[in-house]
Amino acid sequence: MIVRYQHPYAAFRQFDREFERLARAGFGQRSVQYTLRSDVYTEGEDLVVTAAVPGVSPEDVTVELEGRRLSITAERRQREAAEGDRYLVRGLAGGTFRREFQLREGISADQLSAEVTDGILTIRISGAVKPAPQAQRIPIKGVEPKAAVVEGSAVEGEATSEDAE
Repeated sequence: MIVRYQHPYAAFRQFDREFERLARAGFGQRSVQYTLRSDVYTEGEDLVVTAAVPGVSPEDVTVELEGRRLSITAERRQREAAEGDRYLVRGLAGGTFRREFQLREGISADQLSAEVTDGILTIRISGAVKPAPQAQRIPIKGVEPKAAVVEGSAVEGEATSEDAE
């Protein structure tokens, strides 16, 4: 008897591949979009967005700022099979990758810089992080500061019977 091991999620992967194939066949190759995997973090007063774009040339990456919306689009081209070539395994997906972020009000395009290095897109937004405001105590009108009383003697310049003697 032959025992064959199958990964528990193999059926899900097969379903995903089949759904993708049907979507491409029914709606065309360009209808499938993928989400870019990305990180967002701060470095001092700068906001930094990094996104994985492996196999995408810098010419196929677009970064746009429209109002408060920062959108990143990348396109990985599918390798065309030459005559006589046959894929045994095809796991590198081609298509359009897209991700959008909402920025705070007042960010302009001249604050952004972008570069692609080793398959990682890095977008730096200079001066995007404002320091947290410090709490300030506001005096309330009509409230007298309380005088501290220590063991029956008044403080804050009040006269006592001992001072009169």
